[in-house]
Amino acid sequence: MKLWIKGLLLSMSIVFLLTACGGDQPKDPNQVTVFIMGSEGFSQELAEQVKQELQTKLGSAMTVTVNTTPIYSAEKLTLEYVDRQDDIIILPENDMKAYSINGGHVLLDKDFDSKKYPRGVTMGSVSEEDVDQQEKHLFSIPVDQMSIFKKIKYTPNNLYAAIPVFADYNKSVKILKAMTE
Repeated sequence: MKLWIKGLLLSMSIVFLLTACGGDQPKDPNQVTVFIMGSEGFSQELAEQVKQELQTKLGSAMTVTVNTTPIYSAEKLTLEYVDRQDDIIILPENDMKAYSINGGHVLLDKDFDSKKYPRGVTMGSVSEEDVDQQEKHLFSIPVDQMSIFKKIKYTPNNLYAAIPVFADYNKSVKILKAMTE
């Protein structure tokens, strides 16, 4: 069997295994989890700075965790969605668009001004049940427009913060607002 087929089968097996063993575990409502992966990874040092800034903004009632990876990995990103534990996912533009089209992100139009974040407006699925129903909406916030990233002087123009469909919407909006204001 060709090597790439074996790799594909191994990757699919891992995804199925993780789907069966994890995922929908109950999560502490005071726990905030942000996953960040840039097209060239994301350093643990920057993740720690984001965590500290976000913890300061959210206060002691919430416990902030920022997870990252030092290299880009499409498989790792897929596993983050399968695991269903993140409140906010920050990812490269192409991935953000792909996951939005496939119903992976919620609409942000009612809580954020799409005119303020026009680069976050893209085609996407408006319903988890019908991914064929595509419309243009605000699905993400560009990282370079977020105050928390400006404060740590990290403002790439190709990263976007989105709320995954499985997240607690109200809690995730509160986190995203803390990151933007």
